[in-house]
Amino acid sequence: MIRIGVVVPHEINEEICQFLEKEFTEIHPVPFAYASITDIPDIVSGQQSQCDAFLFLGNTARRYAEKVIPHTSEWVTIPRSTSALLRLLFRAEVAGYGMRIASDLDNKDFFRLALHEIGYSPKDTAVETIPFFPYSEGLLVKDAAKMEKLYREGKVDFCITIFYKVRNILRSKGIPVYILQPSFDDIRSGMQRLLLSHELHSQQSNRICAISIHIDLFKESLPGSNAYHMSMSHLDVTKRIFQFAQTIHGACVQQPPWDYLIFAPTNLLESQTEQYRTFPLLDTVSTGTAVTLSIGIGYGTMIDEAQYRAIKAMQHASALGGNTAFLMTPDLTTRVPIAKSMQKAQEKEERPIDEQFLYLSQKSGVSLRIISSLYHACQEAGKCRFTSSELSDLVGVTPRTINRILNKLIDHHIAQDASRRFTGKTGRPSRVIELLFETKKRTKKVKSDDAIK
Repeated sequence: MIRIGVVVPHEINEEICQFLEKEFTEIHPVPFAYASITDIPDIVSGQQSQCDAFLFLGNTARRYAEKVIPHTSEWVTIPRSTSALLRLLFRAEVAGYGMRIASDLDNKDFFRLALHEIGYSPKDTAVETIPFFPYSEGLLVKDAAKMEKLYREGKVDFCITIFYKVRNILRSKGIPVYILQPSFDDIRSGMQRLLLSHELHSQQSNRICAISIHIDLFKESLPGSNAYHMSMSHLDVTKRIFQFAQTIHGACVQQPPWDYLIFAPTNLLESQTEQYRTFPLLDTVSTGTAVTLSIGIGYGTMIDEAQYRAIKAMQHASALGGNTAFLMTPDLTTRVPIAKSMQKAQEKEERPIDEQFLYLSQKSGVSLRIISSLYHACQEAGKCRFTSSELSDLVGVTPRTINRILNKLIDHHIAQDASRRFTGKTGRPSRVIELLFETKKRTKKVKSDDAIK
């Protein structure tokens, strides 16, 4: 039986413990209920040896406790997901409130995404957030006063808070307010992650795997995009990420609006990716949706250590333009192949394309994804000359966008106007562009041969 310390507000302590007992027969919840976050250090101090792990609802409570007492056991935070916010917005809509909101959760993108998902356009909504500073009881009173002022001035229709004290203050003054806390689905996912970690340790495994995933928003690849299509695309990507997590028996935690964390057994992930010779999630998202992913895989002996490395690896992938993955272990950092065409090029011992892509991207100001797509278009077609409309289709951008991209490439001598071609019986001729990837490769080789002579 695994003993889990449940560190939650006293208002929901009994409800959370009952849920955990019902859902997870292998655990015994130990309540650590608090009236104020400032009480947590005194409640938890000296008790860590009595539990295998501690569960927190939200980062604020955990961060406050960590400043005062070091944790010697596993601490797990349950983040607030979009689904939890959607439930509140539905309740507010049923109650007849408009969608002008004041909140002390300082993340406007989180709210905008949820409002888009239930069909509200930006012109029909407003979100006023209160910037958050280091926690104090006095700050909560000020936050409540700011939200009350916004409501009294008619700027918002209702309030959403992450603090029970703020909720109680506003409710006592007759102001409509909802408390945003992780949903039971969020808690279930968090517990699955914690139990997975415990199982790995009990098997004396020396490696835990975390996967950090970020959705790349390449606006140049979304011609005519709008809030509805962005929301639908986001839902599709979320579904694919959760399906991937299931294939590796991982616990997936959504981190709104654009990030996810998966915790999984290392051996299952390595098996699913053929020892990282492939990474199916990258391909299924890039080919089946309108966006790409930046992925970081981190190994560690503790969840926090693995998560830290995964996030650092993801940030590295994102900095290189996305649509790629990096693996970071205590001993090395290496790129995970992003596409079959790239693997074939590497198997043929062609030039180190990653470094050249990065150089050309920085030189021209064209995204790394576009440079990579153009290069592989040349490789797969066996030619370097295309009409601008052909390149538009190959890269997946509008004609206007491809012309802007080509102008940048021409300015930096990565492409050149070759000729004009009539593609129909009437109308103006299309530009024929020659991409100079291979020309530059041959030139470099000739110079090298001359140097040898």
